[in-house]
Amino acid sequence: MSHKKWTLGITGAIAGTLLFGSVSNAAPYTVKSGDSLWKIATAYQISITQLKSMNQLTNDWIYPGQVLEVPGPTAYTVQNGETMWLISLKFKVSLNSLISANPQLSNPNNIWAGLQINLPAEAKSTNAVAKPDRFENGFFPLAKGTYTPMTNSYGDGRAWAEDGTAQRSHEGIDIFADEGTPVYSAMAGEVINYGWNELGGWRLTVRVDGSTAFYYAHLSRYAKGIGTGSKVTKGQLIGYVGSTGYGPEGTSGLFLPHLHFGIYQTSPWKALNAYPYLSWWEANRS
Repeated sequence: MSHKKWTLGITGAIAGTLLFGSVSNAAPYTVKSGDSLWKIATAYQISITQLKSMNQLTNDWIYPGQVLEVPGPTAYTVQNGETMWLISLKFKVSLNSLISANPQLSNPNNIWAGLQINLPAEAKSTNAVAKPDRFENGFFPLAKGTYTPMTNSYGDGRAWAEDGTAQRSHEGIDIFADEGTPVYSAMAGEVINYGWNELGGWRLTVRVDGSTAFYYAHLSRYAKGIGTGSKVTKGQLIGYVGSTGYGPEGTSGLFLPHLHFGIYQTSPWKALNAYPYLSWWEANRS
């Protein structure tokens, strides 16, 4: 089977990802055979936009042996009145883990405002995720531990066409996971689109209210009983992660397996940024 040519292009401004005065250090990465910007960015939990900006790249071409800058250990600037114990609480890490990440400190009890220390890889901010305007009781579509941390890829540039030049804006959020990972319905609703789509591969569109639809794309297959007109409940198994799409029916493997999840206003049809909703569902999963 011959496939249409496709490329991935990225546009848009880089969103700030650092909290509490922390900064991101750079580390060298040597490109290996089979690497792509998408693969490297996913491994380091950043967007392709950020990776290209870090390396002042103007296109998507990389080659084996090329040295790129990638995120290194995260540094944090100590704030007035903070102790190692307070910082460990702020970022939800153990005190021992925080101390172990900073062997350069001769006395961890003696730190001061303006000092930069390293945060362990498992550090997480305690900043609360903003509650969305609706759908606050939604269900995150992938089970905990089955996917890599997501980034906000809404609005990034994408290109896929016969000649590889057509530009479009990414209308959803990509959540990377292994092929065959179960996908669950984020809200109850009715399946209004089912089957193959050249961009989305095996996809589902579920109307969740009178003006909104949720979109699940690049599936490897559907769950039993799913079809046009099917009624689904929140948390119901609807399909499985895949890498289908970007070509005629059956095309797969042209990108890493992931779930593309989108939210659309249906009257008129318009894409909404699904990232705030996904972040809330993920942070408040039961």
